[in-house]
Amino acid sequence: MLYTDEFMECLRMEGDPIPDQIIEELFENSQVGTVNALLRQLMNNDQSYPEELPDNIEFWLKDTACCPDGVDWARMRNAAELFQEHGIAITLLLATSSLVHCYAARKGVKVLTFSYRLGQNAYRRIAETGQFVLQIMSPGGLESGGQGIKSIQKVRLMHSAIRHLIQKTGRWDEKELGIPICQEDLLGTLLTFSSVIIDGLRRLGMKVTEEQAEDYLYFWKIVGGMMGIREDIIPQTMEQSAILAETIGRRHHGPSPEGVQMTRALLEFHADLIPGQMFDNIVPALIRELVGDEIADWMEVPRSDWQKLMKIKELMGLFLDSDYTGVLGSMTNRLGLALLQRQSLAMTDYEYTPFLIPTELRKVWGISENKDKGV
Repeated sequence: MLYTDEFMECLRMEGDPIPDQIIEELFENSQVGTVNALLRQLMNNDQSYPEELPDNIEFWLKDTACCPDGVDWARMRNAAELFQEHGIAITLLLATSSLVHCYAARKGVKVLTFSYRLGQNAYRRIAETGQFVLQIMSPGGLESGGQGIKSIQKVRLMHSAIRHLIQKTGRWDEKELGIPICQEDLLGTLLTFSSVIIDGLRRLGMKVTEEQAEDYLYFWKIVGGMMGIREDIIPQTMEQSAILAETIGRRHHGPSPEGVQMTRALLEFHADLIPGQMFDNIVPALIRELVGDEIADWMEVPRSDWQKLMKIKELMGLFLDSDYTGVLGSMTNRLGLALLQRQSLAMTDYEYTPFLIPTELRKVWGISENKDKGV
């Protein structure tokens, strides 16, 4: 796959044609509110679709209600096992470095700030992303007994709705910025869920084999296609992912008011994650270690003394990984649970609501029901 500038520019003018057309028809027919209410009832992959749904969206939901033919389930389950092993660290990476990588993309980040002005809640979106990953990466998440496929369908429709709403404002410069949530930006976001996570784990001193890395990428390649990314443009290997990341970084990464704004909101979300002064500014230090000083400076991430500790890879790997033994393991448990609880509160604008952790992951991560009460 050759990610030339000319080719990438073409991708900026591509959205997700079928759900985009469905969303436009729903708005034209004033059916959005009714459909939203019906979709909220859908959680499990094997759950049938309400008959009250309009035919266009019902047919599309049924057509996209399974993984594509030929999926290598052994590789998919290998990726899920890696998530089980390093899930707490991955959750933290997704809520820190992955987001800052997105915010560094000067054109793509404008969609985020634009959509928040249309009524989206920044904190809630962070929490929903965490819940989304838990649903698709839990054991069996993309199989009949899971919840991942329904989650993917809803996110794909949400993207189409945001495209529609932004374009209808008449204030989006499509010639300069491309279509909102275009194929290039979807590709960049996919990297922050896949290869950026693998890189982050390794930067923290955690051991990830080449086979594990490739299988994790394969998992997100399948998810990417189900999310509406053209299958022919998704990187097939970690080597191709690195080439794509370099291309997107060269084309789009840099300072922007929107990126700084979103990063500031992210840091506010994580502020005082654990009460007390000892861990002040640990999240900014973690972000700097993972994304590098150039991007961190662009996004105005503050410096702190915690950066010295970040250089001790083995220690930070223990600190952030999911081995709940000893002092460091206990602190990891507190930090991870604090993040999940904060995400739970953000789900309904700080009205308490369950943030669901699948039972299998609770067992592997050592999170009991009473330990996690209210989360």
